[in-house]
Amino acid sequence: MGVMPADVGGEWNRDAAYHPWIQRIAAEHAGDVLDVGCGDGLLALRLAAVSRSVVGIDRDAAAIAEAHKRLRMVANTDVAVSEFGTEWGLTPDSYDVITMVSVLHELPLLPTLERVVELLKPGGTLIVVGEAEPTTLIDRALELISVPYAWALQTFYTWRGMYRPEFVSEQSVAPTYSYADVMDAAAELLPGAELHRGLLRRYRLRWSKPVEVAAGEVDLAAMTAATSGRATAAGHPSSTRTTPLCSTATTSTSSHTSSTRRARSRRSSPAPTRAAAPDPAASSLD
Repeated sequence: MGVMPADVGGEWNRDAAYHPWIQRIAAEHAGDVLDVGCGDGLLALRLAAVSRSVVGIDRDAAAIAEAHKRLRMVANTDVAVSEFGTEWGLTPDSYDVITMVSVLHELPLLPTLERVVELLKPGGTLIVVGEAEPTTLIDRALELISVPYAWALQTFYTWRGMYRPEFVSEQSVAPTYSYADVMDAAAELLPGAELHRGLLRRYRLRWSKPVEVAAGEVDLAAMTAATSGRATAAGHPSSTRTTPLCSTATTSTSSHTSSTRRARSRRSSPAPTRAAAPDPAASSLD
């Protein structure tokens, strides 16, 4: 839904309504961000205030020209004309946050999500505000509800002098896959992803890349635990003080064991992607 004027930094439209939500997640990382389909750079500008660096890419040269104007005085940003591929020098495990606002539907769904998984750092977050083709009764009902709702918000923000239409590229295309398609793709490639429908003809997706425990840390933790167990059994507690490294390794082992159990559980019954219909508690973000 819409947000109050103080939250959107002076501009509002159906995409900008989600910017505060995206900005809060990016602030949790305070790291390196890739904004795919950055358009005129409005989101990149807002993310720059809470991130170490922001790179925006868009295949539309006119959009990048506008983004350059908006970001010319922001030192920790960079924008370039590029497809979401390898040709621009994007390297694996490079980004703490990847954002995609009203752009995923213009890209091949599965290959794009596979590329996201590759580019995110372990523990990094994918944030999508997407559009989908309405195919079910629920989709069409939300479409009908969104028309008067969006009109009312647009009227309010126009009255406040804050409404600015979404940047629309000349290369924009209509959605060709449904919300159900996105759910299926997320279940396959983004286990544990959270999906929510919105009332501005948008859905939200959030997913964090799992953090893997290095084999060396696991071995060190196992050795530490075994040594401690033998000393206790013999009635001679080890006189060597446990170092922070050992403490950290033991914690990591517990996490690894828990992760292994979860992985076995998933192999026996794959974990579904968490998805929810619009609800009053979540609607303030939509």
